[in-house]
Amino acid sequence: MRTRKQDEEHARLAKNTFAAVQNLNRNLCALSSQKMLDHKEAELLRIANKASRSLLRPLDQETRIPPMFKVDLVLNSRGQFFIAEVDVYNPRGLGYAVLLEKSLLGLPTQRRFPGMNGLRDILSSHVAPGAVLYVLISEFERYYETAFGILCEELRGHGIDAKMVRESTFSSALIKNEGALLSIPDTLDRRPGFREELISAYLSRRIQTVYPPVAYLGSKALLPYLRDEEGMSEFIPETLLVGKKRREWQGMLSSGKHHVLKAAVSSGMKAVHFSDLDPDEFKEKLSMAAALKNPSFVLQEQVAQAPTAVTVFDDEGSRIVGEYYFRVTAYVTAEGVLDVEVTGRPDRKVHGAPDCIQIPVILQ
Repeated sequence: MRTRKQDEEHARLAKNTFAAVQNLNRNLCALSSQKMLDHKEAELLRIANKASRSLLRPLDQETRIPPMFKVDLVLNSRGQFFIAEVDVYNPRGLGYAVLLEKSLLGLPTQRRFPGMNGLRDILSSHVAPGAVLYVLISEFERYYETAFGILCEELRGHGIDAKMVRESTFSSALIKNEGALLSIPDTLDRRPGFREELISAYLSRRIQTVYPPVAYLGSKALLPYLRDEEGMSEFIPETLLVGKKRREWQGMLSSGKHHVLKAAVSSGMKAVHFSDLDPDEFKEKLSMAAALKNPSFVLQEQVAQAPTAVTVFDDEGSRIVGEYYFRVTAYVTAEGVLDVEVTGRPDRKVHGAPDCIQIPVILQ
């Protein structure tokens, strides 16, 4: 349960982050059409192009951003939120958010976020009445099929004809009568040419998507640039690029604080290294990252956390109390917070582990 003060802070964080991502994308699109760039501008554009994941690049001039996206937050011991990641191109968590909201049914009425009702309104504005919203599942991410299935079922209950379809059976010809894709997955690797077919259809406006295919905005290498956007330095801990020509990060190591090294593109806790939890591995990976010509890692100041006591069930169904570190996932829009969920784990490596717990959030 969160306090009203935390809710207000979170709403401000959400609006600032959405505006920052929007402004950064517009700047990237503008830079891509300029002939003369300074060193910092050229590096920013290279980072975005490298992170395109074979979808759109800034040169394609897609200035729109997804209408809602995921921001991973860490809560410090004083109850303040700090941004660990801005996961702009990732709708996979929406099904989990729906499931957690449904777990609250039957409880006394509590103040909640817009949640499913807000998501319905957003999607309804992108899909014509009576048209189909296709949720395309790549073969690579079949792990998320159950979560996407929950999302589609709930959307149908809210009047949106949502259909889940696999990469192996989908073609752009299926989309007709003003239907739309939720997103073009960035993991379409099993059918050569299929990704290019979808992107071509998108650029020619033969298909519509709720998430514009701007996967580059999800690169962690953009975090230092997002931190420079107005109103963001208070929410993003000090974060610097690491590379052969980027040595500013060396001053961070002399601060006496703990740090986290993150690959620009990573999943869960893969390629994420903590200076205090894995000191030898951290030093090895940092040395490797520092030798790279093009920055592919960021070094971020670690947020000091304290574990929270949570009552859970063990394998036998008995109630036990465990100590968990939390990571807060917020789904943000231009208006503020769409929904919030909490992921907990007995240590600070919260994401991507089978022993995580997930908790819905209500407000006091």
